[in-house]
Amino acid sequence: MSRRGRRPTAEERALWDAVAGSWNRRAETAPPPAPPKPVSVPRPAAASGEPAEIPRLDPVILRPAGRSEPPVSLPRPRPAPPSGLDRATETRLRKGRRAPDARIDLHGMTALAAHRALAAFLFESRAAGRRCVLVITGKGGFGEGAPGILRRETPFWLETPPLSEIVVNVTPAHPRHGGGGALYVYLKRAR
Repeated sequence: MSRRGRRPTAEERALWDAVAGSWNRRAETAPPPAPPKPVSVPRPAAASGEPAEIPRLDPVILRPAGRSEPPVSLPRPRPAPPSGLDRATETRLRKGRRAPDARIDLHGMTALAAHRALAAFLFESRAAGRRCVLVITGKGGFGEGAPGILRRETPFWLETPPLSEIVVNVTPAHPRHGGGGALYVYLKRAR
């Protein structure tokens, strides 16, 4: 067999020519899109009792029509709150290069038992000097695509006292450590 593969049959070539020809005709015959119309909004009555004119704005770039001024700048979004980790540690966690110091598997537990086991595990891990632990919740959600109760509730438990007082950061685990069914929990240093 040659590098280029087989040659198309006459039937395949005819089909290709028909498709390619229809594409070109459509592109040539399509009407150009209509430019947007400027919007004029009436201004409330001025102090003298006469309505004042508002300049028409070009709706696409939000500047007065016919002027060459730069477009109106929109407010910048606020930066995300700091994660509490330095950039190198955050990158290692995200890429799965930071092996957890300990792990707990909450599979098969009720919500109450899992909450108690998680709290005991985190306080014990912090006392032992561990910084990064893996909490395996499982993906759950066997019906209708809803996440399991442990997967849904564990982040809430970690954000509320007393656990929030010892947790620095919670990050979804890398696929090699459990992916969507696990969390890296970075703990504060024990004093």
